[in-house]
Amino acid sequence: MTEKQRRSQRQTIDLEQLQQDPHSFLALAPDDEAVRQLEMFRLYQAGYAPEDICAAFGYAGRTYFYALYERFQEGGTAALLDQRGGSAPRTRTPEREAQVIRAKALQPELGDTELGQRFGLDRATVYELLREHGIQDLHRVVTDQPETPAAEEPVGEKGGSKSSRAPTP
Repeated sequence: MTEKQRRSQRQTIDLEQLQQDPHSFLALAPDDEAVRQLEMFRLYQAGYAPEDICAAFGYAGRTYFYALYERFQEGGTAALLDQRGGSAPRTRTPEREAQVIRAKALQPELGDTELGQRFGLDRATVYELLREHGIQDLHRVVTDQPETPAAEEPVGEKGGSKSSRAPTP
């Protein structure tokens, strides 16, 4: 029987049975994605058809299998690991929010940047947090400093600013 004929035979793969097999990678860690992929490649080398392997392991088709297998051949097991970057874990927790609000209440003069540095948050996050609780401008309330609008220049008839020259008769 040739290699192609051997691989073209359709066979059902039982993952439960593979987990019990001491020669299977699935016996080590059945939930680890890299181990599952190694077991897929072992089965492929043993002569199972890629379609049967994909069906057993829940992959859409053999195109993905071949791409994964090629990546494995080029980069080894390191190429199987998920290397996508992710965002940092969420740092705005209810406990941290309470700490920021307490610090702002005790020291109203503290700005968003300083509070952010103190509690490991971004300045914009601190601003949003304080704005949500209506205490963004707490320092103005506590020190009784009204907001000062920008000084307006006097406007002449044509919309420009008035000149300092005296009008001519």
